[in-house]
Amino acid sequence: MSLSDHLRHLRAMDGGTTPEEIARRLGVEQLPGVGLAEQVYRPVNDENLIEQLAAYYGRPLEEFHWHNERPRKFLTFSLAEALRTQEPISLTLRSGELLTGQVTWWDLSSIGLQEAGGRLLVIQRHAVVDWPNATAWKDYAASDEEE
Repeated sequence: MSLSDHLRHLRAMDGGTTPEEIARRLGVEQLPGVGLAEQVYRPVNDENLIEQLAAYYGRPLEEFHWHNERPRKFLTFSLAEALRTQEPISLTLRSGELLTGQVTWWDLSSIGLQEAGGRLLVIQRHAVVDWPNATAWKDYAASDEEE
């Protein structure tokens, strides 16, 4: 699960506090930083902000780094590769459940996963916490951004 998805989840669990209120509580002068951290599909590159948000939510910094290494863009790369090769992919959900099947489609919010028995599952992307080779796309993404 990306850090942006994790932050939206934590904010919801915190009663739906707005990004503006969180920024105010943190004393962050650049208000857009808190909101953008929830919206980006790439890793958040502001270590100070990550540290402040981890402290705000009372969570270990390592947890935020773990999520930051799994941006949605990397999930998209993995889904596209699984669709291209027709190889099954395993997705670990926030609940701990592991789902395996062939990717039949995906969009911004959902994934179509065909199980071996033929059942089509529709999975919300924000529920996917981990997948094989989740962080293997770092070098690819870095070269993609340099071009």
